[in-house]
Amino acid sequence: MLENTTARTRRLTIGAIGAVAAGALMLGLAAPASAGEVIAAEIVAAEPAAAPRTVMDVPMAVASKPRAITVSNHKGKSVVLFAKGEKIRRNLAPGKKPVTFSKLTAGRVYTVSVGGEPIGTVVALNAPAAASGLRVSTTDTIGTVALEWNHKATRATGGDDVEFVVTATSTTAEPVSTTVVGVHTAELSGLEPEALYSFSVTPKNSAGSGRATKASMTRTLQQLTGGSAKPEPVPAVPESPVPAPAPAPAPAPAPAPGPSTRTIWVCPDGYSEAGGQCETTTPYTFHTETETRAYTYTWTKVGTHEEPSGGACNYLPNPDSPTGLDIYCPPPRVVDDYANVKDATPAGFTDNGSGWVRDVEVKDAAPTGYADNGSAWVKTAAKVQRTVPA
Repeated sequence: MLENTTARTRRLTIGAIGAVAAGALMLGLAAPASAGEVIAAEIVAAEPAAAPRTVMDVPMAVASKPRAITVSNHKGKSVVLFAKGEKIRRNLAPGKKPVTFSKLTAGRVYTVSVGGEPIGTVVALNAPAAASGLRVSTTDTIGTVALEWNHKATRATGGDDVEFVVTATSTTAEPVSTTVVGVHTAELSGLEPEALYSFSVTPKNSAGSGRATKASMTRTLQQLTGGSAKPEPVPAVPESPVPAPAPAPAPAPAPAPGPSTRTIWVCPDGYSEAGGQCETTTPYTFHTETETRAYTYTWTKVGTHEEPSGGACNYLPNPDSPTGLDIYCPPPRVVDDYANVKDATPAGFTDNGSGWVRDVEVKDAAPTGYADNGSAWVKTAAKVQRTVPA
């Protein structure tokens, strides 16, 4: 808690008292006070500080799943999402639950506003693509291996902020795992030298996880390096008044033979194996186009009017009339009026004064060398030759 340094705090203070004066106080005698010495002051309690704001008090927006942004802690205020070149998305009465906007453009920056106040920007994301070219190597440390892989960072999948969950599993040992961010290397320690492990690297971002890339051992670390399975414990030496002679140094161990190698065929860097072939994928990208519809009209009754009937007037006898006759003419007829009336604006469209328009999201053309597999753009390649430990 921050202290208010401008407040005047007065405390009970006893000045330095000499030995004689101290003895006088103990005996209940009045010791003379030096001029200007403060011997008592009012104690004033400091006012409590305001409680700090918590995370739950602040609106938050995050890319929560592929091509979606979720806004929470909005306290029921209106939530608006907008980006340059796209239609504005609104939820004016969100209630208490978080608001999720879907079908966004991956890689595009969206500004988020809560209650009419901007709270920041968020990039809509796709789940990251799988890593490729996974390589696992031995190290100079017993039970430790180094992993290296390739991964294409894109703005639409989180760029350099992608996490990688690196795991080693075995049927005879406990799993070992670590997580790294923004790098394509990791070390796993604490492995059992006698166990065979399967390794996996899984990319993750806030929108989801990519497919795991895997590699498996065919020989144990002990077989590959010739190292001891576990370091032997050092025996305790009993205390003795006579120092024991220093033991002779142990002979240096013979150098381990270099590992043999073998030739394998693997997918090129940046590609992963799927269905017996090497492929690399990249998420779809989209752009916005404007769809226009011409007005339509309906022949509709808009009113009525009267027209002469067209019949001739007749003279009819009437004894009460001064002339003895009355003139009778047929009454006018009522005619309906019709006109072409513009139909109502179709759902999802707006009226721009010359037609109906709406923005639609259109998938971009596939990049050069890629094909569309129905869920992403994919490019295939042949396997290449590589030499690895046997």
